[in-house]
Amino acid sequence: MATSKEQSFEDFFKSPRRLNRKFWIVTGVIVLFFLVLIFISIDWVFGALVHTRKEVSVPDITKKTVSSALNTLAASNLALKQAGVEFAQDVPSGSVLRQLPQAGTTVREGRVIRVWVSQGDEMAFVPNVVGSNLRAAQLAVRQAGLVVNKVENAYSLTHDKGLIISQSLKADSMVEKGEQIDLVISNGEPPASVILVPNFKNKKLAEATLWASAQNIDLIIKEDEDSLFPNGTIASQTPEGDSQMSPGSSLEITVSRRQVQDDEKVYHLHYEMPQGKNASHVRVLLIDDLGEREMMNEMQQPGSKIDLELPYSGKATVRINVDGILVREREIQ
Repeated sequence: MATSKEQSFEDFFKSPRRLNRKFWIVTGVIVLFFLVLIFISIDWVFGALVHTRKEVSVPDITKKTVSSALNTLAASNLALKQAGVEFAQDVPSGSVLRQLPQAGTTVREGRVIRVWVSQGDEMAFVPNVVGSNLRAAQLAVRQAGLVVNKVENAYSLTHDKGLIISQSLKADSMVEKGEQIDLVISNGEPPASVILVPNFKNKKLAEATLWASAQNIDLIIKEDEDSLFPNGTIASQTPEGDSQMSPGSSLEITVSRRQVQDDEKVYHLHYEMPQGKNASHVRVLLIDDLGEREMMNEMQQPGSKIDLELPYSGKATVRINVDGILVREREIQ
C-alpha cells in the first residue's frame, strides 16, 4: 500500500513536466510550419516579381565614361557597380575598361552590371641620375620602369669624366611607364679649343661679364624687377651651364632688379656639400611672409660650396634638401 502511494505521489510531480514538454514540442512544430509557409510565400512572390520583369540585352559600355555608361544602362533599366580599377594603355582614364555580363548578354531588368574602370597608362617616377655613373643610372632607370635610349658624350666643367651630365626626362616628374630617356655622359673638362659656358645662376653680374669678355661671347642682359633673388644676382641664363659655345655667339642672362622692401633683410647662406662619389640634387627653400620660394634647384658636386644671399621679410625659415632629404632647417629673424 505504501508503494502505491509513493508511485502516485511521484506521478503527481512528473505529470506537469511531461505536459510542459509536449506543449513546447507542439508549439515548436506549429512555429516551424508557419515559418516554412512564410518562406515559401515570400519566395513565390519575389519569383513572380522577377519573372514579370522584361528581358533586355546588355549594351556595350566599354570605353565610355562612367557617367555616360550610367545613362546608357539606365535607358535599359539596368544598374552599374564599379568592381575595380586597372591600368590600360588604349582606354582613357575614367572610362569603362571591361564589363560583366558582357555586351549582348540577355538579362532581366534591374540587373547590376559590374564594370572595371581604366586608370589610363601606368605612370612611373623619373629618378635623378645626374652625377651617377652609367651603370648606376641604367639600373635606376630600369627599376623605375623606364628605358635608356640614347647615350651621348660631352665635355663638362662640373662633372667628372664618366658621370651623367644631363637626362632628357625631368627628374622627379611623372611619365608613362616604358618611356625612353636619353643620357649624356661627361668626357671631363674640355680642351682649350672648346668653350663651355659656366653656370652663372646665383652669381653676380660682374662674374658673367668678365667671362664673356675673355671668351669673345656676346652678353645679352635682361632685367627682372619681379625676381625673387637679391638685386644684382643672376636668376637665369640661356644656354644653360655646360653648354658648348663658339666665339661670337650670344649668352643671355636675366639679372634680378627687385625693389628692396623697407623691412627686408638678407641672410647669407653657406653650405658645404659632403664628400662622396656622385653629384647631388640640391634644393634651397625660403619661407617667409611672402610665402615659400625656391632659391636654388640644381646639381652640386661633392665637396662644393654653396654661398647664397637670401632676401627675406619678417620671420623666415631656410631649408636645404639634398636628394630629397632635409639636411638643414634654420629659423632666421
